Amino acid sequence: MEMTRGSFLRHALAAAGAVALTSSRARADEAAPAKPAAAPPPPPSAVHFPVMRPADFDEKKMWATLKAKTPHKAVYQSVEPKLIIPGLASLYIHMQNSLNAGEFSFGWGKGNVAVGAVLYGPSIILALNDAMWAKYKFGAAFGLKDAKGNPETANVYYKAQTSMSFDGDPGAGGNVYQDWSAEALLKRGAFFMVCNNALNAFAGMMAMGMGLDGKATLADWKANLLPGFMIVPAGVGALQAAMETGWKMLPLI
Repeated sequence: MEMTRGSFLRHALAAAGAVALTSSRARADEAAPAKPAAAPPPPPSAVHFPVMRPADFDEKKMWATLKAKTPHKAVYQSVEPKLIIPGLASLYIHMQNSLNAGEFSFGWGKGNVAVGAVLYGPSIILALNDAMWAKYKFGAAFGLKDAKGNPETANVYYKAQTSMSFDGDPGAGGNVYQDWSAEALLKRGAFFMVCNNALNAFAGMMAMGMGLDGKATLADWKANLLPGFMIVPAGVGALQAAMETGWKMLPLI
């Protein structure tokens, strides 16, 4: 799907509503749960995104990452935090499959294949640590559940699932090649860029749903970004910059 400004805001409002609903239910009597009123849409004048200047983000790091001389480079655009099965993020599995196919199946070899992802829309929650997942109830807000059907309360998709060894058969499992985590991808040289516009929008909307201050929520999220994830002014801008520096853009995940 395309993430238009309208659908972007609908996703944010839905997430804010889900958090508000979860909070209301937790406080309400079990026999008679409260029915929260639907949040009205914001007026057109309320929809705006801050414009970052070069000094407002690590511009040098962004360009150094994108100007890598690797001959085979692919960047994924991630909007939804989709799962293959509980605990396994679709984005990370696709990125690992790209690396494995290029390095081993196509014979391009290690060091000749690079992958990255730009997170915008609801996917930005994948860039936030466990404390933020617990505090803002991302699992409940975005329908991300564990194998028992309970909302995730931690970012289980980031943590390595193996020792991340480079030894052994790449298709045998138990090594970095079959580790479906962000940490394993980072160890293999992948990058993750996070849309500042999406951070602003979702922090503001979720803060509204939880009765919190939007600016304080945004500052909280930015202070709790996971290692290896970098903020860029706009996800779509980062994708354009990637393509202009030789990266092939792959479909929405």
